[in-house]
Amino acid sequence: MKTCILVYDGFTQFEVILAAYLLKTKREIITAGLDKKPVTSYEGFQIIPDTDISKIDTDKIDMLIIPGGSPDKLYKNKELYNLIIKINNQNKKIAAICSGVLHLAACGILKNKNYTTSINPKEFGEFKSSTYVEKNVVTDDNIITAKAEGYVDFAIELGKIMKIYENKEDLNETIKFFKYFNEK
Repeated sequence: MKTCILVYDGFTQFEVILAAYLLKTKREIITAGLDKKPVTSYEGFQIIPDTDISKIDTDKIDMLIIPGGSPDKLYKNKELYNLIIKINNQNKKIAAICSGVLHLAACGILKNKNYTTSINPKEFGEFKSSTYVEKNVVTDDNIITAKAEGYVDFAIELGKIMKIYENKEDLNETIKFFKYFNEK
């Protein structure tokens, strides 16, 4: 199975790069754009998506990751929202960080769920039927959400959920190295 990372003009690459790095140790990573045109991340890196969202076979992916960036780049994109709903209906993992969480709320899959985000949920009516939790990462069923500053915790949590760690020692080594910068 594959992990699909959404890329779009202005997406915040740092929020998902560690997750991609860790997950790639045990699974295939693909990128999907709104179309196949090159996109430029907030940090200025140009990326050519592997595919576009209209061609994603949801039977071949088991997780979709939505990074933050300018919310208006994706806001109310019917094709993306239909994809999110379809993946959710298949009970596959959906992970979003920072403003990427808005799109989960906007398409209705956060209803009666706990979540976290870096954006102010009070500014968006889409969050009214869900519960904000003041944590770096929140997992509720198949939905994983995170604050931008929680990108390391987000990556480690996605690794746990997707069972990439060999054992508890492997997990602890990953935490020590990436979260605490301790090689020993």
